[in-house]
Amino acid sequence: MLTGKQIGDYKLLEELGRGSFGCVYKCQNMVDQSYHAIKIIQFQSLSNSEGIVGELLKDEISVLAKIESPNVLRLEHYFQSKSNCYILMEYCNGGDLENYWEKQGKKIEEQKVIDIIVQILNGLSELHKLNVIHRDIKLANILMHNDLIKIADLGFCKQLQYQCMEVSLCLGTPGTMAPEVARFDSYGLQSDIFSIGCIFYQLLFGELPFEYINTQQYLEAIQQQNINFNKNGVVIQEEIKDIIIKMLKENPKERLTFPQLYQYPLFKRIQKMSQASQIALKSVSKQETAIFYKDIYENNRDVQIQQKGMNTLKQNGDIFKTQTENQGEQVQYVDNLQKVNTVIHNQQEQENVSKLAYEMRATHYLSPNQQPYNSTLQQLQESEQIFKTVRNQNDSHQLLNNQQNTYLVQSFRFIYDALQYCDRTYLEIDQIQFKNQSQSWIGKFMIQKRLRVESKNYFQTLQQYPYLNELSQMQQDFETYIQNQTFNKLLEQIKSDPQLQTSLRQEYIQELKEEPTGTFQLYYCQALMELYAQIKTEINKETENKKKKVLVICLLHIQRCMHFQDLSTYKIDFQEEFINVKTINLIDIIKKVQY
Repeated sequence: MLTGKQIGDYKLLEELGRGSFGCVYKCQNMVDQSYHAIKIIQFQSLSNSEGIVGELLKDEISVLAKIESPNVLRLEHYFQSKSNCYILMEYCNGGDLENYWEKQGKKIEEQKVIDIIVQILNGLSELHKLNVIHRDIKLANILMHNDLIKIADLGFCKQLQYQCMEVSLCLGTPGTMAPEVARFDSYGLQSDIFSIGCIFYQLLFGELPFEYINTQQYLEAIQQQNINFNKNGVVIQEEIKDIIIKMLKENPKERLTFPQLYQYPLFKRIQKMSQASQIALKSVSKQETAIFYKDIYENNRDVQIQQKGMNTLKQNGDIFKTQTENQGEQVQYVDNLQKVNTVIHNQQEQENVSKLAYEMRATHYLSPNQQPYNSTLQQLQESEQIFKTVRNQNDSHQLLNNQQNTYLVQSFRFIYDALQYCDRTYLEIDQIQFKNQSQSWIGKFMIQKRLRVESKNYFQTLQQYPYLNELSQMQQDFETYIQNQTFNKLLEQIKSDPQLQTSLRQEYIQELKEEPTGTFQLYYCQALMELYAQIKTEINKETENKKKKVLVICLLHIQRCMHFQDLSTYKIDFQEEFINVKTINLIDIIKKVQY
């Protein structure tokens, strides 16, 4: 505990929790007495497996620096010392949403839940505009400050180069994790929508929609889509049921997108709120149009406002009307607000009026620029239909397309590179002296099975395209992995070890053959993750830096083998990956490891 320690101008007051990479403290600026939250990451911890920071930390800082949303925790400062790096963020006085939910008896009134979800979607839409996947949306990562909801802990976030890009690193929390992530498939921005659907249900019904006992049962429950809307005696409106169902679709392409969410009366104002909140915070000193205020007041225009603020404003209508009698007069927002609030002695009501005025003014600036959503959706649907037509035409002419043939040959060249990468990684693993060698056999077996599976796939493709000379030239390379006897030796070792057979999970027993099952990719990744964890244990026990470095390099290579689909999409520089990496400083190698 570092409570009481002073770091620069900031004094640490209490530990708030532990984030993805470091410990978070409440702190106070000793100059202006303001409160903040500070995340502390110790560089020294990089020397063991528990302190790996790497690329995820870089993404967190990068995104926090770019994002400007009242519903995403704000980065205020980032600095380093010789031993630590510090991320200074705004402090939230209401704690996290999970604690609030538990204090409410794990059931929150429907309208309050809607208010919370609207703000979460508001913050998420701003992240998605920057092509950022949060990847770990859950109640514990949502903070509260007064009535404001803020998405926090971006330690697992990932910024994509393009909106349509996908990644395959399995990160998140069981129970709110999208099925494509749990299956180790590639995934994109829509994985966050599934997570929000989970917490939407959780806030209303007191439990997550799909129970997580193990990955297989979790995925089966999602596939069956048996969502219980009669749980714990809770009754909700049909519109909310429809939204939750469509957020929790197994297929990410069938889940609600933000434009589709905006079509629901419940959420149609989210986009407006998102932009309005930013303008409101930035434009306090700008002049307002008096006639616009009168329009809002008299006609209850369809804007997202605090109802208590509207009620308080109406109770003091005479004072408000004096500010709008001259329709052509420009009046300042601050003057209007002060005159209305002079007769209000309740501080909470004053705050509600302030919130109301913020949103009315911001909406005024936005209203001329709103685009019809129906028109936008129709354009998207037309574009999608055109794309499907073109794609089908391309498929029918695939054999006659030289460009397609070139792509096919190139893809197998990359796949062969990836197989070489896995084979070299296998040799590294084989040199490690585990305390219990048999524990490493399943992971090593799955790597060998990957070599066989991909090689057999090559020969099947070669039969379909025998005329492709460039493709047939690679035959000898792939034959090497078909003829390799290591696969058979490992299979025999595993089957002849009764103790291992007894402890082996059923899913691995099903994979003990040459042909892949339908879940091979899932258990291939799972086996490598377990092997990865075993090597991390060896790193912690190793005291000699030279040997520790060898193990960390092996971790880095296993990490990339785990995501074989990504590994097989580019040409690999083996000199850089397996030779030059040995000359890199140990700490710099650890930074490359993402787990």
